[in-house]
Amino acid sequence: MVSLVVSKTFALPAYLPDQSPASGALVRAQNVYAAVDGYRPIGQFQSVSDALTEPFQGGASFISTDGSAFLLAGTASDLYRLDAGSWTSLIDSLSAGRWHFAQFGNYALGVNGSTSQVVDLAAGTGGEWTGAPTGTSITVVGDFVVIGGADSDILMVKWSAFNDHTGWTPAVDQSGFQPMLTGGAVMGLGGGEYGVILQRQRIVRMERTGDATAPFAFSEITPNVGCASKGSIAQAGRSIFFLSDRGFMALDDGQTLKPIGNEKVDRAFQAAVSRDDYELLYAAVDPRNTLVMWVMPGSPGTAWVYNWVLDRWTILEAPMSGVFSGFTSSLTLEALSAIYDDIDTMPYSLDDPRFSGGAPRLYFVDSGGRLGTFAGPALEARISTGFIEVADGRRARLRSVEPVADFDRGATLEIDGRARLKDAQNLKDTSVLRQSGIMPIRHSGQFMAFDFTISAGTDWSYFQSFKAEYEVGGER
Repeated sequence: MVSLVVSKTFALPAYLPDQSPASGALVRAQNVYAAVDGYRPIGQFQSVSDALTEPFQGGASFISTDGSAFLLAGTASDLYRLDAGSWTSLIDSLSAGRWHFAQFGNYALGVNGSTSQVVDLAAGTGGEWTGAPTGTSITVVGDFVVIGGADSDILMVKWSAFNDHTGWTPAVDQSGFQPMLTGGAVMGLGGGEYGVILQRQRIVRMERTGDATAPFAFSEITPNVGCASKGSIAQAGRSIFFLSDRGFMALDDGQTLKPIGNEKVDRAFQAAVSRDDYELLYAAVDPRNTLVMWVMPGSPGTAWVYNWVLDRWTILEAPMSGVFSGFTSSLTLEALSAIYDDIDTMPYSLDDPRFSGGAPRLYFVDSGGRLGTFAGPALEARISTGFIEVADGRRARLRSVEPVADFDRGATLEIDGRARLKDAQNLKDTSVLRQSGIMPIRHSGQFMAFDFTISAGTDWSYFQSFKAEYEVGGER
């Protein structure tokens, strides 16, 4: 009797480690980004700076009114500016915790749990933000600067005078304060046309009233969901992303709360990260893509990557100590002089846009304190399926696998084939991608899990699906 040889294509599904291994979802999507019809690579880390002399504790980028871009990074003792790949201390002799920043006109404002600081973007100078309260979070709502955890009071929210970041006297020019008497500590703030106050056990909307004597009204969005980590908050337009005790959440338009990790990655995250370490998290939005990342520092560190348009997750593993959204920084005359021996004879005008900075970037800080992006040759990637019934209820004798992708080398495959899901692991030796695009491999079973590895440095841009060629066996 001649066996029937069948070829079937299997699309690469979503990464859902919280679901069962037989759900049909991926159990691993490491060092890849989700795409509409598959996955694409994440590049290796490429540094753009020398190393900070102390551990990174927060960063941000700003664009001044003349179009110049500033990139700042804070440590426990200094606030630095990046200049042609080198860090220059703008403010020193500090005793700072985690830094948070906001821009108000031509000023970069920073809070760090200790003395608040200000950088004049026009003058390129920085110093103590005289008169401002201390704080652990900061944002801008309309024409007001708002600080959370103000003056060492974990329940206090204060706002500045109207259109004046230097005015903090209550009831003068609309400056004021609001103690959040229920809901626990203020964990962070969201800004824009309205404010969002994320507390430990609830979320509150901060709405402008137009009344000079009471410029803000406060209304509860939810009384039973709060933020579990100050470092987990990231904002993209009207959407605020954060980690709650229930898992990852998105708040849209200041009113609609959506669980984005439930039955997807929440349990996997909670198994990997102790609640005692939640405050080590950094969160940031990729300004050029619809991505938000939560980074747990380490060597390697792990970033949980969420694409909010596709509603899909992946994982990035690499040595990391932090992440923040930013822009490419401007080059000063001194920096240009270091690049070109004689700026009078360099091939570009001094007002050439390439020197002004301002291109959006997502910046990472590696475990050595260097700033950079994951834009180099591809990292090693792993994509692993859960168990698939290749022959739909019958045993399959696998003959080969063909990835539907644009790599022609550097890919290997390992298969776990079982007659029953509860059987012991039954791994097949690795098969290597041939020049024909085929991965010959012999294995049998009713349930099969496919584990693909794409080597670091492999030139590829998409991995969509794979074709399996097999013979149909008898029923179990």
